[in-house]
Amino acid sequence: MGAAAAHSANEKDDGGIFSQMKKTLDGSRMVAAGGGAGVIARTASAPLDRIKLLFQVQAMASSGIEGTAYTGVGQAFKKIYKEEGILSFWKGNGVNVIRVAPYAAAQLTSNDFYKSKLQDENGKLGVKERLLAGAMAGMTGTALTHPLDTIRLRLALPNHPYKGMVNAFSVVYRTEGVRALYKGLIPTLAGIAPYAACNFASYDVAKKMYYGDGANIKQDPMANLVIGGASGTFSATVCYPLDTIRRRMQMKGKTYNGMADAMTTIMRDEGARGFFRGWTANTMKVVPQNSIRFVAYELLKTLLGCEQTKI
Repeated sequence: MGAAAAHSANEKDDGGIFSQMKKTLDGSRMVAAGGGAGVIARTASAPLDRIKLLFQVQAMASSGIEGTAYTGVGQAFKKIYKEEGILSFWKGNGVNVIRVAPYAAAQLTSNDFYKSKLQDENGKLGVKERLLAGAMAGMTGTALTHPLDTIRLRLALPNHPYKGMVNAFSVVYRTEGVRALYKGLIPTLAGIAPYAACNFASYDVAKKMYYGDGANIKQDPMANLVIGGASGTFSATVCYPLDTIRRRMQMKGKTYNGMADAMTTIMRDEGARGFFRGWTANTMKVVPQNSIRFVAYELLKTLLGCEQTKI
């Protein structure tokens, strides 16, 4: 009797160990899928991302860019190509890829995690729960990677004084202090929470309307591309002013005395349009980037054998 009980206990222990190992492996696969999806999407949209950044910061004296240097997306493409060459469209993309892999991994997988914790006893999620999960996922990824985002912005500027990512980190830390790496973090978190909430929730709700409810529904990548682009455009437009403030505050030197000062200064000096500089390039970037990221994440999860989450 004692031997049988011991054997039964060992089976339970083995089951617990294997169950834990499976959860760890599934988690690692989810992280890999999220990171891979982020890298694919960001690299594909890097040229438009750089143009958007240049539009956002060119009005500032510390940017080193003449205020009217870039007047439109087409003109910016031609000017950058003529003056800096084709590879310049991917300036700072090395840092971007290093930043976006952990960012996308943290954001996409934590969104699935938060949704699993917020669902009811029947596995159902309402709009409020989806919004909350998306907001927390966005802040999780952002808090972990903000210093890399600051360095990426500095490297994307023309005629920057840095010799690469490591040198940029070293120079910024030595000359401006560690706090410079976290400039703009508050407006970043304030901006990413509603953006991620709207983005994830609108994507989920649109998919649910299109496919219905379930976990094992065969999905159409082309339909998901359209849904991802629409949800990303809607979310980015709503939250774009906060993104502009964040970029301005990340610039080198004295910029604004906080988020409120940035908002009032931009409105006074540039009007409401100042908050939407680079919006066209951003929208052109967000549509393919958001679409590719969501679709790549789902395809990579399938390829890596991850458990699929319910729509």
